[in-house]
Amino acid sequence: MAALLPWQEMTVGSGLMLSAASSIRVDPGMLEQQVQAAIDSVPDEQRNRFGNPSGDWTAITLLYTDPKGMPVPQPPLAHIPLLTDLLRDAGIDPFGLHITRQPPGVDLKWHFDHQALHLNICRLLLPVRVPADAFTWIGHEKVAYPPGTLWTGDFALPHQVENQTDQERIVIAIDSHVTPAIQALFPADLYAHAEQRMALTQQAINLLAAARAKAG
Repeated sequence: MAALLPWQEMTVGSGLMLSAASSIRVDPGMLEQQVQAAIDSVPDEQRNRFGNPSGDWTAITLLYTDPKGMPVPQPPLAHIPLLTDLLRDAGIDPFGLHITRQPPGVDLKWHFDHQALHLNICRLLLPVRVPADAFTWIGHEKVAYPPGTLWTGDFALPHQVENQTDQERIVIAIDSHVTPAIQALFPADLYAHAEQRMALTQQAINLLAAARAKAG
């Protein structure tokens, strides 16, 4: 096993929970079928291609928030009633919904986001199609959750998503303000010790920034 990078070492021995599954599960076969129908409904030229050097599509928008703060559902969302039922039943009111696609052999390199359950915004993930050897590094932990399992992590920490396989990885990303209803879906340890988390996160980000600067 390769040695941990300096920013990964920050979470070793911290005692912090870095990711967890929620109490929500949906039928993975039905989810994949509905998501594929949503994908098929969108012409190739209308699919987003952020961050992929080969030009393959990487995202389809299901819902966004307009400048007035109003949610704007997009036509592909109608193909995924499992998702709309999940959001309604769990009391999740997202400001963004996307089908995300990580092409074969493509990694999302080390980065960080202001998204975690101890902050004001979170990203919840619903895996749809996950190759056996695809995973996410959050700090020093290597995690993967099965299709149909809603999960989240402390994405304020540096994290990297790897897919060095010959298969695509499809995940629904749910962006929302953090609410008590959302926190109640997860173990309390995932958002406990907020001050410790923020201090450790800043140290890890500083180490990542220093490494980037050194690399030029």
